[in-house]
Amino acid sequence: MASARRELEERAQQAILKSIVENYKQEKKEWLNDPPLRKAIFLYSFFGIKNALLIAAIIIFSGFLALFLFPLVGLFGVGALAAGGLSGLFMLILAEFIFLYRSFTNKELHAKAVADMLNPDIQFTPATIKDKELREKVDKALEYWALIDDEIQKTPKGILREGSPHAVTHNEVTNWLQAVHNLAEHVDKLRENKVIQQDLQKIPGLIQEYKADLKQATSPEVKKQLERTIADQERQLRSLQTLQDNIDKATYQLDSTISALGTIYSQLLLVGTKDESGSKINRLQEEISEQVHQLEDITDAMDEVLYQRAY
Repeated sequence: MASARRELEERAQQAILKSIVENYKQEKKEWLNDPPLRKAIFLYSFFGIKNALLIAAIIIFSGFLALFLFPLVGLFGVGALAAGGLSGLFMLILAEFIFLYRSFTNKELHAKAVADMLNPDIQFTPATIKDKELREKVDKALEYWALIDDEIQKTPKGILREGSPHAVTHNEVTNWLQAVHNLAEHVDKLRENKVIQQDLQKIPGLIQEYKADLKQATSPEVKKQLERTIADQERQLRSLQTLQDNIDKATYQLDSTISALGTIYSQLLLVGTKDESGSKINRLQEEISEQVHQLEDITDAMDEVLYQRAY
């Protein structure tokens, strides 16, 4: 069971990486002119196994050439040996130039280089989510994602898959899974943040104490300072309450989106022929897009409050 779960997570991580690469290519129209990508292609090619074998083969060939020319040193002098060495060096430079040129025109290698470059951007590790309830939600979303993705792969290309004007693409569903994980991870970290929970419990009492002190204060300077302190504390409390509201909202949204995943899976099973399915597929696309946006909006809202308060 654990092995199957790990394989499913790895499958999702590869799908997320593919989605990240596709998004990268769409965002950068002239993506081959992007310096980080050109550097990644060069490093991937130059330090790759194929290039290492090529260099080794040329060095071995040059060595045999030197052994062949060594007996001729007596007839033609060291010039023959030098010529052999230079010819080997020339062959190495020429072969490297051709190899690297072909690397920069190889689309398959481009994809691999981009994947290596963007691999650290993969953020899908359900096991790191400490809250059992949240982890179970991500696991359920992962199961539905696998079922939906399997159904997309089985369905004729003209109905659901890439290439159709009504395609429910692999990337769309994968982006949805990533959004579920990101939101669950955010909520998990906030629930684990003891400072936030302590402040939520402590600040209301402090505000009441400061207000009581303000009523008894006689010094204008003390009153002014207490008023500033109360205003700051009330502002912090509002931020914390907004954050707590977003945490609650995120939890309900995760439940809603998992139900939506189940609904979309059942709808995919009912999709018939291409002629019958156009409007239905469009509705599925719209629902997927709406769910992703809702998840991302809540995640962004929580981030905004966190950045304001620097928790």
